[in-house]
Amino acid sequence: MKNKIWSLLLSVALATGLWLYVITTVSPDYRMTIPDVPVVFEGESWLLENRNLMITDGMSATVDLEVSGNRSDLSKLNSSNVILKIDLTKVYEAGTANLTYTISPPADVPSGAVTVENRNPAFIKLTVEKRLTKEIPVNVAFTGAVPDNFMADTENVVLDYPVINIKGPASVVEQITQARVDIDLEDRTESLSETYRFTLCDEEGNPMDVEQITTDVAEVHLDVKIQRYKEIPLRLNMIYGGGATKGYTRYEIKPSSIRVSGSDAVLEDLTEIVLGTVNLAEQTEDTQVTYAINLPEGVTNLTGITEATADIRFVGLSSKKLTIENITVTNVPVGLSPELVNEVIEVTLRGPAARIEQIKPEDVVVTADLTGKEAGTTTVKATITVRGDSEGLIGAVGPHTVTVTLKEAG
Repeated sequence: MKNKIWSLLLSVALATGLWLYVITTVSPDYRMTIPDVPVVFEGESWLLENRNLMITDGMSATVDLEVSGNRSDLSKLNSSNVILKIDLTKVYEAGTANLTYTISPPADVPSGAVTVENRNPAFIKLTVEKRLTKEIPVNVAFTGAVPDNFMADTENVVLDYPVINIKGPASVVEQITQARVDIDLEDRTESLSETYRFTLCDEEGNPMDVEQITTDVAEVHLDVKIQRYKEIPLRLNMIYGGGATKGYTRYEIKPSSIRVSGSDAVLEDLTEIVLGTVNLAEQTEDTQVTYAINLPEGVTNLTGITEATADIRFVGLSSKKLTIENITVTNVPVGLSPELVNEVIEVTLRGPAARIEQIKPEDVVVTADLTGKEAGTTTVKATITVRGDSEGLIGAVGPHTVTVTLKEAG
């Protein structure tokens, strides 16, 4: 009885093995579908580029293949080892192209062991466009503001790549006019020297779809100077005299101030810039003078203005020329006797018009100080005073001198 059971089991096992062999190895009628087999493009990287063309749609196409053959052969097939090739050598112009493809099974499947029963789609539809290369500027768009007393020199941005080259479909490239870099300056107090990515935009600044656009650089380095600044007034050192007092003198400097930068310590001490000194007793009329703007060491002139013009005017003053005989000498050295070479001296007086009109020659005294002089003829500066001018409103304009001969006293 046991022998019969074992014989029966052996027969069943042999039959099953034979059946498996037949359906997997011998049976030629097995069918299967391989979904989503990708397409490979031959020559796309160089051929189309040489023709200034590129594929803009269809590159990711896949095909569903229905194949038949021995089960053992078909079991070796999948979407990653079946190769579908498209030859692009016949694509010469932009437009739509319906191209056929060849099917290559993996190397471990015998040639002719697989039959393609159906392919979907039978043709690959490609959209081909002109490839365009264009140079576009890099534009920096600033937002936000630096703190008070700081300034960002946004007009003189330094870029390692002020222009970049873009390449892609002509329909897209033609709309791209700039590579925009967005910089937020809010609360920044130090200069920028950083690398940024850019956004390709149209004329209005709208970002473009750049999936198929390539650029010769991926980012740009940008330098923007941010400095502390201070507005410094310009002024003149005025020496009032010759009847020109503060109340009767006006002056205007253009520009009236300049903007400078420097360290906190330097700017703290810098409260004004004195252009020069004006002795009004030597100024006979309204005048305009140009001065160089000189700055202390460590201070930078941010305005670029190197000169300032001062317009000096006398208001409500009149001048009068008188011939004066009343010339006196003082502080004559011991043992010397003075003799005036000048018998008279011409004096120009200036002051308020009403007061000037009242002055007579006898009201004016010319004094020559001979302190330290030696024997011989010498010319000394004369001091001009007006009797009754207790307020000091009248003054002599211009230098006046007196020539005196000193002799040994006999």
